[in-house]
Amino acid sequence: MVSVIGDSTFVHSGITGLVEMVYNPPESGHVVLILDNGTTAMTGMQEHPGTGRTLAHAKTGKVVFEDVARALGVRNVHVIDPTLAPSKFQELIQSCLDRPELSVVIARRDCLLATRSIREYERCNEQPTDYSEPE
Repeated sequence: MVSVIGDSTFVHSGITGLVEMVYNPPESGHVVLILDNGTTAMTGMQEHPGTGRTLAHAKTGKVVFEDVARALGVRNVHVIDPTLAPSKFQELIQSCLDRPELSVVIARRDCLLATRSIREYERCNEQPTDYSEPE
């Protein structure tokens, strides 16, 4: 059994499904594939709790998917950029399918349409801002 979900949808409604799979694991195993592209691409490139940026693109707390999965009790958790070595990605998915347990695979690669903006947000967030009054 395989489930595929995007990063924003995972944060907003998929975590509860993962909790249920930990609690009532399918007998044949299950692979949850989270497509993490660093944005909410399908509705306009908005931020979400997994990006580490507010809707105004300021730095904020970040939900780390692999940490969530492990905290819920998933033992077989992987993070991979599927574009760097497609054959290794295929091997990983097959290996997870062959296991009679719950596996979470996070396919992480920034959205190509948002990459430039994401890099700019991150660069701006790294620079300290001085809000003190001038002397």
